[in-house]
Amino acid sequence: EHSHLNTDECAASEFYSGGAKLLALPGDDCKLGTERVRETIARAGQLGDHTNQPTLLSITQATEFGTVYSLEEIRELTATVHEAGMYVHMDGTRFANAICSLGCSPADMTWRAGVDMVSFGATKNGAMMAEALLVFDAADAVGLGRRRKQGGHLLSKMRYVSAQLEAYLADDLWLRMAAHANRMARRMVEGLEELDSVELLHTVQSNEIFLRMDAAVCHGLRAAEFQFHEWPGRPGVYRLVMSHCTQEAEVEDFLDTLAELSRNR
Repeated sequence: EHSHLNTDECAASEFYSGGAKLLALPGDDCKLGTERVRETIARAGQLGDHTNQPTLLSITQATEFGTVYSLEEIRELTATVHEAGMYVHMDGTRFANAICSLGCSPADMTWRAGVDMVSFGATKNGAMMAEALLVFDAADAVGLGRRRKQGGHLLSKMRYVSAQLEAYLADDLWLRMAAHANRMARRMVEGLEELDSVELLHTVQSNEIFLRMDAAVCHGLRAAEFQFHEWPGRPGVYRLVMSHCTQEAEVEDFLDTLAELSRNR
């Protein structure tokens, strides 16, 4: 229910599908559980003609809260969904961060685990603006070219997007950048755990950190020119995001400033 697909895309799924209903489900740490998915599919079947019938499950890897599905969790979800004759889509906006977190191959996290298609994101890991849809069965990709055109995603100078992806994938640059961002997040967490002025809210498994802190501390950090995002609808909750260009010295500076503000509360 907290996924970007559900909360931040201005009903794009419904718009581009011609009216299909997007059903959002709750989950611990922003991850869908197999039992909840199975129950939802079964309930739709029991209601027959009186309700919409699900055809696809979309999971986000890494999730909107920075958590990561394990390979076993993905396999269990895809098996459940395929039993019902449905497809599985993976929103991979932070795909590289999830790969580095799990220490697995892209194949292990996608088609070998039963995923049918992946939105492969590069923009949040260093590219200027580059995404690609990967479909693992050619039969499922029939007609996607026209849908891309209809959706306004076929650029006249598509080569400028392709050039980004070529550079991104060359010599494992994409993995090295994501691994660095994850390392910076882990170092940030190590420092935050030593402070009693902040509360970590979700397991940190990629490059995002969600925490709670009071307004005075937040104001002091911003006065020191640190930039971070207040999470909509959750007063006092903030998101910190480490990137490929985050330097360890910047992390230490943030932690030192936060510690000083905490002592002077």
